[in-house]
Amino acid sequence: MTQIQHPEESNSKPALPKLLGRAAAVVFVEAVAVGAFALYLLWGLLSGQAKLAAAELTLVVLFAAAAVWVWYIGVSLRRGSRWARSAAIFWQTCQLFLASQSFTGRGANVVIGVLLIASSIWVLGNLFSRSVIRDSKDDVESGR
Repeated sequence: MTQIQHPEESNSKPALPKLLGRAAAVVFVEAVAVGAFALYLLWGLLSGQAKLAAAELTLVVLFAAAAVWVWYIGVSLRRGSRWARSAAIFWQTCQLFLASQSFTGRGANVVIGVLLIASSIWVLGNLFSRSVIRDSKDDVESGR
């Protein structure tokens, strides 16, 4: 005889809000982009294009670490971790700053600036949506 389990007795977590999942997907794309840039810098270092090898190596390590960290933020968002929302908001504000610097100066690239702004606004909009905020309040009240 099978037992019927009531929702209150279930050990499974509630479903992840759609908008949080979408924000996580964009964060994954951002992590891949940061990782690709780290590889681009590494290629410049290995091919002898770097003027200062130590500085270039430092940038490679920093961008690789950032890519891993942003990927972990995406994984944690998918798991519904509360701290990951704060980390994602921090990352998006960092991207907005970088985007603002993409429009002027040497090496300016408007396309990169627009993409950074668009992805940051998309993720921030999803993280501050009613369903995600409601889920966050439920997490705090239930002690999860």
